[in-house]
Amino acid sequence: MLDNYYLRFDPEKNYDEILFLPGKGLQSAELNDLQAQVGHHTRAIADSILSDGDIVSGGDIAIDTETGKAKISAAAVYIQGKVRQLKEQELQIPTDRVLYIGVWLTEKVVTELEDPALRDPAVGTRNYHEPGAARRQKLPKWGLKDDPSTGVFFPVYRIDNGVHIQKQAPPQLDAVSVAIARYDRESKGGNYVVRGMEVTALNVPGTDQVFSIQEGLVHIDGFAIAFATAMRKIWPFDPDSREVRSEPHTFTGVNGRMRIDLSFSPVSQIKEVFASFSVTKSLTHGLSTGSKDLLPDPAVLKLVKVSQGQTNYIEGTDFRLFANQVDWSLNGNEPAPGSTYSVIYEYRKAAVPIQVDEHGFSLEGVLQGSVVDVDYEWYMPRIDIITLDKTGEFRRIKGLAAARHPFAPQVPNGQFLLAEVNQAWRPGKVPKIVNNMVRAVPMQTLTRMQEQIDNLFALVALERLKTNANASEPGTKKGVFVDPFLDNDMRDHGYVQNAQILNGELTLPIDEEILDLENASNPAALNVSLETVLNQPMHTGSMKVNPYQAFDPIPPKVTLDPFVDNGSRTDDIFPSNNFGQFTLANTVIVDSVTTQLRFLRERSVKFEIEDFGPGEELVKVVFDGVNVYEGGQPI
Repeated sequence: MLDNYYLRFDPEKNYDEILFLPGKGLQSAELNDLQAQVGHHTRAIADSILSDGDIVSGGDIAIDTETGKAKISAAAVYIQGKVRQLKEQELQIPTDRVLYIGVWLTEKVVTELEDPALRDPAVGTRNYHEPGAARRQKLPKWGLKDDPSTGVFFPVYRIDNGVHIQKQAPPQLDAVSVAIARYDRESKGGNYVVRGMEVTALNVPGTDQVFSIQEGLVHIDGFAIAFATAMRKIWPFDPDSREVRSEPHTFTGVNGRMRIDLSFSPVSQIKEVFASFSVTKSLTHGLSTGSKDLLPDPAVLKLVKVSQGQTNYIEGTDFRLFANQVDWSLNGNEPAPGSTYSVIYEYRKAAVPIQVDEHGFSLEGVLQGSVVDVDYEWYMPRIDIITLDKTGEFRRIKGLAAARHPFAPQVPNGQFLLAEVNQAWRPGKVPKIVNNMVRAVPMQTLTRMQEQIDNLFALVALERLKTNANASEPGTKKGVFVDPFLDNDMRDHGYVQNAQILNGELTLPIDEEILDLENASNPAALNVSLETVLNQPMHTGSMKVNPYQAFDPIPPKVTLDPFVDNGSRTDDIFPSNNFGQFTLANTVIVDSVTTQLRFLRERSVKFEIEDFGPGEELVKVVFDGVNVYEGGQPI
């Protein structure tokens, strides 16, 4: 501080003006108070529009993500009630973390000792070249927040791994931005993506998970956040594991080998595998009769065979398994003391898995049909979410892992959901990304959607008109007679009806005549004369159709008389001799109402069977499931 410098301005006293009176001396403190009071009033107005660190003009920043060189153009930045001018400058920044680039504002007092130009320049006066008022100097300079400095730092740019997070394009008018943000929140909800911002998982070697977030523009709480380039975010590989103990599997291997797929995957660690094995060992009997011989392997399940030479000993009579020993204390036969005998037994031990992968492993040499117990750990599936806040910071929020059907976590307040990450933890595979962010729909898309909706309503209205025209009575058509030709309901019974309705069309009547063929062996045909259209009398070779003379038995020939029955039935409800209706397949049309006949009409049918082979005898004849000939007699 300067000696003899007085400043009494106190905004709490609410002094609005300094009133200078004649005849009273002017105080230096009054001039200082006047300057402080005007600055205070001006800053109060400016702070309502701008915030410290807002760019008024210029300030373009370009960052080389490879070298970390950042170049900032000349800018006008609002700081502490004034717009301060900064020159173009280059900075060297790290590109592997989040940092802030801003303005360092240093302050110092300059007197005539540091700047002689502050002495009185009025030549010819008594005060010429005498010291006058000092100056308070505030110097702005671009720098990093972590730079050592004695000034005050005001952040301007947020840099995330070498990428500039632009919250608002210059000029940055804080009051205007707040008003626009409030309107955006109230009209559109405030949180949506305008363009880009797709999240992609990258398959990058290492122990971390790497995601790429596309460049784009997003609105959060009404504030726009722009990303000029794509960003790479790295989060740790941190799955939730669960231990499974003694999972049982029955060994049913082929050639002593079996693949075991575990119940849960992916497997992170096979802790221990216990299996049963069969082994043959030679034991030396104790020095005394009835002694116990210790087996060399622990965890023996049972003794399969105990023998010495041609002698096979019986369990329960000659020996028993007791405390992992062959107990000869029973009153039966036993080997001579000190002699050697053979024992085949089954026991359990830790097995060594082979060909281990994320789903299981293989085993060899295990006892067929035995139970294999597995202790292992596996990675539980989980759904994480990637969010963004209005400061431009990305977060990965972990979900709650579950063995089946995990749920995504709730999005915290102030966060915007970009994507869901379905963590399956498969080795060498990236997680599945679901980009379920809310996107702004362009006006041209909304216009196309509206046109599609209008077309859909038009089609529905047209179908309703068709349905009403077909279903309503003619009297409801405002004097217009409508007949869709679906049936005979609209016919006028007072007039002779000599037209036919067939398949929704009004046609001439059909006069049908059904003729039965007298003999099926002589089929009837139209009178035609054959004419050669294409003839190829030449050929280049020949081959035998059946060189081995292999024939299936020729079936007997059956002739029915008549071989087809054409039945008709006409119920004419109109007084007309020319109106008829033709029916097929045993159906009857009565006033355009079609029903199936329940029974066929009765009719005699003759049959003739011939071309039996030598010695063949007719046993039974069945026609349509009914026996008509059996035992040499018609039925």
